[in-house]
Amino acid sequence: MSWNWLGWLSWVCAVLFFCYVIHYIRVHQLMLIAKTKKVFDTKLVIRYIVLLVISLLWLGAMMYLTFFRPVDINNHQETRTTTTYQALQMSNKADDYYYVLATRSKSGNHPVISYTYWAGNNKYTTNSRFGSVSDGPRIISLDASVLPWDKKQLAKEDARTGSAFAAVMNVHYKNTVINGLGLKANHNAATYTLIRVPSSDMVAER
Repeated sequence: MSWNWLGWLSWVCAVLFFCYVIHYIRVHQLMLIAKTKKVFDTKLVIRYIVLLVISLLWLGAMMYLTFFRPVDINNHQETRTTTTYQALQMSNKADDYYYVLATRSKSGNHPVISYTYWAGNNKYTTNSRFGSVSDGPRIISLDASVLPWDKKQLAKEDARTGSAFAAVMNVHYKNTVINGLGLKANHNAATYTLIRVPSSDMVAER
């Protein structure tokens, strides 16, 4: 059973409590005015502030856990990773043969915005933010080096495919209480594609 139910319950309770606090303040202010003709009472104001602080802290904590809490991919108590490997298939454009097609932006300084490759008779495209190409002596590109790759398996794939493969890493949030509170349990946290080619000549551009 996913712990996400705990997150939904906490969200509902936090919102209901905030609404209750607003209603409580309104009702007691109206009662104060009706009974004493005053609009300020020190004890009530202190009570209002305490209730508002509690409700806002609760809502803030839920917002942080759901929207702003960063994922620690290398923390295996919070996440699990699976990696699939596929040998690249060569494509051609006129007389130019390549493994990867890099698409550049049509504006600005023309950075690469996506990579397209073929594997297993299927076409794949990955955003350059979540993918990179390695064509040097190091199998893992600099951008991908922060991820927990299985270096031994990468070396095996490099030898097996002649340095022409794609490694797709999927990171999932584990079913833990803290992930459930953020409504992230069992959900995908990140997907990254490392594309390995023998040389930069095997990357075409458009």
